[in-house]
Amino acid sequence: MNIARILEASAERYPNHTALVFEDRRWTYVEWLGRVRRFAQALADLGVRPGDRVAFYVSTSENSVTTYFACQVLGAVAVPLNFRLSPGEAAYIIQDSGARVLVYGRHLTENALKIAAQVRSVHDFIGCAYDRANVPEGHHHFDTLAEQTEDRNEPRPAPRADALSALVYTSGTTGRPKGVMHTHANDMAIAMNCVMEYGLSHNDNALHIAPLYHVGGMQAYFIPHMMVGGTNIVLGRYEAEKTLEIIQTERITTLFAVPTQIQEMLFHPRFRDYDVSSLRLMTTGGAAISATTMERVITEFCPNIYNGYGMTEASLTLILHPEDALDRLGSCGKPTLITEARVLVNDPAREVAPSETVPAGEIGQLIVRGPQAMEGYWNKPFETAKKLKAGWIYTGDLFSKDADGFYYFHGRADDMIVSGGENIYPREVEEILYKVPGVQEAAVLGLPDEKWGQIVAAFVVRSDPAIDAAALDAFFRASEEIAPYKRPKRYEFVETLPTNPSGKVLKRELLAAYSPAAAA
Repeated sequence: MNIARILEASAERYPNHTALVFEDRRWTYVEWLGRVRRFAQALADLGVRPGDRVAFYVSTSENSVTTYFACQVLGAVAVPLNFRLSPGEAAYIIQDSGARVLVYGRHLTENALKIAAQVRSVHDFIGCAYDRANVPEGHHHFDTLAEQTEDRNEPRPAPRADALSALVYTSGTTGRPKGVMHTHANDMAIAMNCVMEYGLSHNDNALHIAPLYHVGGMQAYFIPHMMVGGTNIVLGRYEAEKTLEIIQTERITTLFAVPTQIQEMLFHPRFRDYDVSSLRLMTTGGAAISATTMERVITEFCPNIYNGYGMTEASLTLILHPEDALDRLGSCGKPTLITEARVLVNDPAREVAPSETVPAGEIGQLIVRGPQAMEGYWNKPFETAKKLKAGWIYTGDLFSKDADGFYYFHGRADDMIVSGGENIYPREVEEILYKVPGVQEAAVLGLPDEKWGQIVAAFVVRSDPAIDAAALDAFFRASEEIAPYKRPKRYEFVETLPTNPSGKVLKRELLAAYSPAAAA
């Protein structure tokens, strides 16, 4: 089996079932397979061969998934790019991957021309403009290739399980983005893992508001629904009310949304005007949700919510099931069906072996392994050796595991605050903040201080404007769940927290805004 075979198998089983919906167009499985095969033939006519990289710099759209699956049909390697990247950032990834073709979105023509001036590896550019007239001279038009190319049904060897299917670049939160090598076997494992954990079927209508250049959007959500013959509805640009409208009109059954999006919809003034009763499950991750908000999500939005933890290097590895959503609030759950996990001694000064685990309740570094684990980083053997050891991925994330086997996230090892010689984990402070009525979102980081080295600073989004620093400090003083020295010494109230597309708070942006010297 390989990724292309998923689409072919679903087209055989459910030929007339709706496979894909985007804007005002709908494709059945057999129709969309034909479109994918025609585009694959067009890429082959441009000289794309097995193992060649094809980059796509496209917003969440039909163009994204058609390009991705056309690459799988050819045995080429898909290289999805964040469509929000600047031309220079995109050019770095294209150059690093050695992509020979670039597919670019409707509104990214100007950026594509700037990239063309910087990158020499790209032989062909394919624009997704509404019509051929809007594509620059010398560039190809996506719809023309996908609709008018003849599928000559040329025999092609099926990609091996260990062949690369995609290079998914990290978000670059700790330096330059790295190309994570996904094989067909990896992505098959990810998809089957999600099908089993979520109990997906061909009766599911999945709404895609998550970016499809991200593992969470493509490998862990789109492909699993494709595998079972479900319907994938793709929303080009997320807006809270538009999402609610589509849930109602398309009778959406499954939705992957980050906590910020869930809260935007739930607190939208017109939330109650829409019928969301078709939703049977929601999946989320990347940030915390307060107990009050979670109760409302379960009672008013969707009764079954899954909270997951994953990464580009291994996708979904921990999952908290709906029955534990409130009782284990703040937990990432337990390892998924195909994952092994351990919490190791956190000692950056030496090599820690996979056997050096910590007792229940203690904080250490999470390591995971399973068939979904990456092959390594593209052209980066040193970084691969640091991250991948004896088959285990060393995540760099701090976790604890309780006596019942539930895992709790405490932040990145790099985010640990050292104040007056004491180690403070941001997540433990954030968990207290989320218990304060009127706090919608919170992020904690260390800011430089002459006396203490670092102080604990809390950045808070309020749902109750009356909440102030004195009220928060009083809550911490009254709490018996956290030591006094861990109390924030500084509070900043913000309208929103900066996040990446997977919902993770970009603390470096907060640091840059409030302590430029420390950020530098």
